Amino acid sequence: MCPSLTIQGAVGNSCVSNEDAAALPSSVFTCSSNTELTSHHHSGSGGSSGDDTMYVFAYSWTPGFCNTQSNDPGCSNPESYWTNHFTIHGLWPQYVTDGYPHDCNNTPFDIKSPEAVGMDLMNQYWPNVQAKPTDSDYDDFWTHEWTKHGTCSGLTQTNYFNTTINLAQQFGTPSIFTQNTGKSVNADDLRTALGGKTKASLICSGGNKLTGAYTCWSQSNGEPTKQTTCPSCVQQEDTCSSSTVSIEGM
Repeated sequence: MCPSLTIQGAVGNSCVSNEDAAALPSSVFTCSSNTELTSHHHSGSGGSSGDDTMYVFAYSWTPGFCNTQSNDPGCSNPESYWTNHFTIHGLWPQYVTDGYPHDCNNTPFDIKSPEAVGMDLMNQYWPNVQAKPTDSDYDDFWTHEWTKHGTCSGLTQTNYFNTTINLAQQFGTPSIFTQNTGKSVNADDLRTALGGKTKASLICSGGNKLTGAYTCWSQSNGEPTKQTTCPSCVQQEDTCSSSTVSIEGM
């Protein structure tokens, strides 16, 4: 059973959302256990993150994702940033023990929120590669992430998107990834660059082709504050079983 939380919403019994995990496809530095972020606190509405929650920050490695989705618009015509940097999959509230809250209130997605953050920033760091920016369904990805996960963050919608973008900018893509695109690298070296194997999980297709990663963060008032040890179930989501991982290029 998951612990109680001051959030009204559904509770996921698996570690991370199966639907989100299946979809997984800047400063450059190597983080450590003391990685801390500049925090910009905002008041939230709806569900509020409690002391028994943290965040899983989910990344996509677009080249790896596109190797299985080559016909997607963003794969055939990618921005240069996506070819050698992680992009955002989502920022997911997570219980510190097991499971996660989701769909915590009925606040609808509002396109004005990503617009307030800046569409250029959203398209660079948090793209929907399965649609063109001009398509009417381009914002479906953001709608899903807000509805399922953002409503449980305790942040307003604009602050949720802005906080996630800030985390991507401050944490960045470690240079071991950007400098070895198209090469194979020791898997444990990649985990170390992301904070260590207890604080990061690599996501691979076929056990050795990078498609994404998870890192874990403590939070205060809905804001990520410091990288922290992942719950054991998140650590077990690591699917890069090979000793070396191919950092796919486009």
